[in-house]
Amino acid sequence: MKGIRKLLVILLLSIMVVSTAACSAPKTSDTSVEGAKPAAEEKKVVNVWAWDVEFNIPVMNEAKARYEAKHPDVTINVQEYSYDDVVQKLNTNLTSGVNDGLPEIVLCEDPNLQKNLTSYPGAFYDLTDKMDFSKFASYKVKTLTMDGKVYGVPFDMGTEGMFYRTDYLEQAGYTADDLKDITWSQFIEIGKKVKEKTGKVMLTLDPNSVNIIRDMMWSSGTWYFDDKGNVNIANNPAIIEGAKIYKSLMDSGIVKLTTGWGEMVAALNNGDVASITTGCWIIPTITAEPTQSGKWAVTHMPRLEVEGGTNYGNRGGSSWLVLKNAPNSDIAADFLKETFASDVDFYQTILRDVGAIATYLPAVSGEEYGKGHEFFGGQKIFSDFSEWASKVPSINLGIYSDEADSCLVTGINEVINNGADIKTTLKSVEDQLKQQIQ
Repeated sequence: MKGIRKLLVILLLSIMVVSTAACSAPKTSDTSVEGAKPAAEEKKVVNVWAWDVEFNIPVMNEAKARYEAKHPDVTINVQEYSYDDVVQKLNTNLTSGVNDGLPEIVLCEDPNLQKNLTSYPGAFYDLTDKMDFSKFASYKVKTLTMDGKVYGVPFDMGTEGMFYRTDYLEQAGYTADDLKDITWSQFIEIGKKVKEKTGKVMLTLDPNSVNIIRDMMWSSGTWYFDDKGNVNIANNPAIIEGAKIYKSLMDSGIVKLTTGWGEMVAALNNGDVASITTGCWIIPTITAEPTQSGKWAVTHMPRLEVEGGTNYGNRGGSSWLVLKNAPNSDIAADFLKETFASDVDFYQTILRDVGAIATYLPAVSGEEYGKGHEFFGGQKIFSDFSEWASKVPSINLGIYSDEADSCLVTGINEVINNGADIKTTLKSVEDQLKQQIQ
């Protein structure tokens, strides 16, 4: 009897222990139980690589804020690196075929777009049917297009203008009308008069760069390569004429030689030169010297006197690429569509706050684009550049522009310093480039 009682006590104690353990065990989510709350969904992350904390990063942060406000289940993670780091990290991953660690979106300079698309086929997202690319400047879309498909979204423009000191030009007897739609030959003659009357040279040139010849090419609708990617230098009328103009500029006495960005900026801000022909991204650099407010204006760049020569060119600019194999590439494409490819108000904000001029053509209808710029004498420079962007020729940049630059710099220095014949030199430049890229 005592044995039975003892057994009952043990059984009761065991039941109590099991019951207590069950009551104190951690609770698990069970959505099948009425009234139970499901676990919070993890946000989808879109990573973005870009450079420049003064320009590209704040622009992308503005786009991030707008998209996240409408899509609380998405986080746009903007990561800032130096330009060199972005290029190196992207190339290292894509060359090795490693997708882990790549972002959904990466910023790319326009001159490198074709090289990336050609070097890494299948790496980038086809956005052709995702948005209306007819609403962007056609020359920007051209740089993003391969085999009829568009692989990125245009961002800032490098549309060129001739920025000039109105006070210096007026002292030399010139008005705004005198500077509109001029040729490079006319530019040189104006520069001589400006120097005679004011003692100021007309522009800066870097002897280690051929950017100005590139400008002349683009505004003439041509490049180092033809539409099929073949080298097109020795018999290219724009390059031949551009080389002649370059030599004339160097011989004219209206040039201040500067090496690198810093010396060029100092020449502008110190009032040493009367003009600069370059991309519209130079605006913040010019306006950095407040004592010159009201003394600047901008007009079309000069043109070459060749078939197809125009007063509309481009230098620089960048676009956004989506990595096809990134985890959330579809969301990344939608993010770019809702912001950079449709939001006119977004473009007003980044123009006002950052100075980013859109290549999205409908943006020009916004309020900010219609405002005059006090520094430029009240001129509506932003609407002007947007209009000019629609007239920039579309060209094939090819994939070896950097290599072509290096060859041309060497050749042009032979022309300037040693009196080498231009046509013979350009034939040598073409042969050298062909050997390098074989």
